[in-house]
Amino acid sequence: MSKPSPPKYPLRLFRWFCHPDYLENIEGDLLERFERNSEEKGIKSARWNFTKDVIRLFRPGIIKSFLPDKSSNTYDMFRNYYKVGIRNILKYKAFSTINVLGLAMSMSLGMLIILMISDANSYDKFHENGDRVYRMIMKREGHSNPYATVPFPLAQTLKTDYPIVEDATAIRRGVGGDITFEDQYTQARGYFADEAFFHVLGFDLSSGNKNTALKNPNSIVISQDIAFELFGNEDPVGQSINFIDRKLNFFDNEASAPVDWGQYEVTGVISNNDYKSHLEFDVLISSESLELLYKENKIGDLTSSWKDHFQTYSYAMLTEEANQEDLDRELIQTSSIQFTEEGFQGSLLYAQPLSEITPGTPLGNEPTIRLPTIAYYALSLLALLVILSACFNYTNLSIARAFIRSKEIGVRKVNGANRATLILQFLSESIIISFLSLLLAQILLLFIRSAFKGLWVNQHLNFDLNISLMVYSSFILFALLVGLLAGFFPALSLASYQPIQALKKDYGPRLSYFGLRKVLTVSQFVISLFFIISSIVIYNQFQHFMDYNYGFDTENVVNLNLQSNDYVTTKQILKETPGVQNIAGCAYLPATGRNDNTSLEIPDQDEKVNVIDLGIDEDFIDVMGIDLIAGENIQSSQTGQSTILINERAVKALGYKNASDIVNEFFLIDGENIVSVSGVVEDFTFQLLFNGRETGPIVMRSNPDRIKFLTLKIQEDDKHNTIGYLEEKWKLIDQVHPLDYEFYDEKLSANNQGIFDLVSVIGFTTFLAIIISCLGLLGMAIYSTERRTKEVSIRRILGANDLNLLVVLSKEFMIVIGISILIAAPLSYFVNNFWLEFLIVRIDFGWKIIATGCLVILLIASATIFPQVLKISNTNPSNTLKSE
Repeated sequence: MSKPSPPKYPLRLFRWFCHPDYLENIEGDLLERFERNSEEKGIKSARWNFTKDVIRLFRPGIIKSFLPDKSSNTYDMFRNYYKVGIRNILKYKAFSTINVLGLAMSMSLGMLIILMISDANSYDKFHENGDRVYRMIMKREGHSNPYATVPFPLAQTLKTDYPIVEDATAIRRGVGGDITFEDQYTQARGYFADEAFFHVLGFDLSSGNKNTALKNPNSIVISQDIAFELFGNEDPVGQSINFIDRKLNFFDNEASAPVDWGQYEVTGVISNNDYKSHLEFDVLISSESLELLYKENKIGDLTSSWKDHFQTYSYAMLTEEANQEDLDRELIQTSSIQFTEEGFQGSLLYAQPLSEITPGTPLGNEPTIRLPTIAYYALSLLALLVILSACFNYTNLSIARAFIRSKEIGVRKVNGANRATLILQFLSESIIISFLSLLLAQILLLFIRSAFKGLWVNQHLNFDLNISLMVYSSFILFALLVGLLAGFFPALSLASYQPIQALKKDYGPRLSYFGLRKVLTVSQFVISLFFIISSIVIYNQFQHFMDYNYGFDTENVVNLNLQSNDYVTTKQILKETPGVQNIAGCAYLPATGRNDNTSLEIPDQDEKVNVIDLGIDEDFIDVMGIDLIAGENIQSSQTGQSTILINERAVKALGYKNASDIVNEFFLIDGENIVSVSGVVEDFTFQLLFNGRETGPIVMRSNPDRIKFLTLKIQEDDKHNTIGYLEEKWKLIDQVHPLDYEFYDEKLSANNQGIFDLVSVIGFTTFLAIIISCLGLLGMAIYSTERRTKEVSIRRILGANDLNLLVVLSKEFMIVIGISILIAAPLSYFVNNFWLEFLIVRIDFGWKIIATGCLVILLIASATIFPQVLKISNTNPSNTLKSE
């Protein structure tokens, strides 16, 4: 078997920068370390470590000097190049300003993406042994998306049966409720965690002992925020608190009936360090506490359950000799042993490195919301398009100025300058421009970063966008790359001129009508028009969502979270509130992203129809304004299992032609309960508008035990006072929790705020692309019209009027814009129609939107070109031709 080879590009990089005196010894150490890592950790990990080692060696004392000898003429030549570069920037102020502005605006967007990527990569870097820690993942057979949760017994199996595992920990969901200490109260969410938690994961305690904090039953570790709310500045370790479980989760405030879990001793306080983790929690309760909760039937026992894989996150820390491939092999064997029952056959367990969780592809049951990797790629692509547009400007204007600088090139070549040194000179100019743009981009970034952090979606993504020394280094490297990208082709083009041709002003073959400059300009406006049309489409789609008729009434409807309080009592008390017209109850709110499911089937038949299952009371369809088209409304029932309401889609799914035909028919629900259809309601939208799922059959049934929310119809003319009255009434019901309410129409609008954020991002990118394209067009217009001043004067003398001159001077630019439209219009149509196909509720995208975008780009281009054209056309011919 051949020996594994190190990655060639990092090795080449090392040989390039390493000082010759140290090269042989250090390279030998690197290769020896690579071979050892290959045997112990695998080739993939060894190559990654080799690359990191090379990067760490790039430091003073090891890198060789790249500066030429100051005593030589070469040093003077390089210094002269930079002087000439600065002089050219100052001499051609208009072109330099256009280039600096264009690059600065595009670079500010690129720097924002760098900040986002840096923020995402800052997660889970604080774990002491993070390179050896893996999260267990489960892929169910037949399920498209893997789960971040696994069966509860897996962690113990890892500990006892896997020699390659040094330690493992299981973190169980299900901790969410009220903590009270004397007269202080707060809500908290968290996990059950075992004794190994602080050994496997690197969370610190500001108070308490990590080794024993989660060792004993009824022990709890709290965050510093919770500690301050309950105890102020006192040390809480050793204090006893009471925990009342209400089944709160991390994503909403929906609560169940309170269950007293008893007293817990505070054994630690999580350190409030500035680290970021994919795990966020307020409290950790020791897993040893579960035994008592099992006995009292306060929580389900998962100790031996390999079927429930929705509640537990498991993490394993491998021994130093083991690697991920070893762990995956063991997990495949465990999967084949444990997943043998029907529905689980073919399911697999595998490992995910801690460092790949964020950024990464979100899995099912993730503990927090985060941006998927593909979103970073999409945003990076947008930034790259804008940066390329700015680089096209630099290339265009540099090539246009080539004719002016031809003598300079000729003189330098005659005096001994070769092609390489000329390329270096022109690249130095583009790099100087890029670093000047970097200074301006830093200022623009302050505003862009603030605007991005203010987006609605950031309350879920929690981007900090902090600027560190590493980020500043990335900015400098980014500016260097942009400078090289912008100046590369102009440098090659300018340096290729021959001395005789340059001094004779013989520039060789001119660029053809569809030459490089026109191709670049066309590309810029294709990008701009694509962004314009896409922005219009996304904005219209957003407005369509905002104006959409869900099929039920949301005006003057207030949703109120019961927060574990009794539904019947709360409804009775609030019904007497001034301004409240009617009150209904429901298990959860339609069109807010949640749906419970069950099945309906005709008795003695095997065919089932999957349906959305919504618990309501008898007033729900009246408050929501849902029309009853057949039969009658359900009646209040303590069991809630006798009659149901269904929608029209359920009628068709069950094989009935008319709604009236199904009334009073009997069906089996939940596989065991017999119910009859009391009535049929009109179809209404139950799913989120942007999730691409069409609303299917719906069953609504009375079940007071499931009701978590009240929907209140209030008077339109006195909303503010009505809310005040409700808050007073609520204090009679619940003295602990404040009134938790929101207007239904505002709730549905908030669901679409993510689309508005997308409109904002695309709109801002469009604005940058248009400004950069117009700056380039302005520069080309200035250059083109100034070169044609004599032609304009002669045409004026020969009788050309303003309109003739306007047509002659702007024709070339208008043709370029026309070609851009011919390319961008069909491209925009196909791309936008592609993503619209994934939406059930979508706008009609036709020629009107494309025509609007084309008209916008024509108006912007005309406003950019015509003032410069009119300025030249109105020049006095005698002033231009007097030297002739």
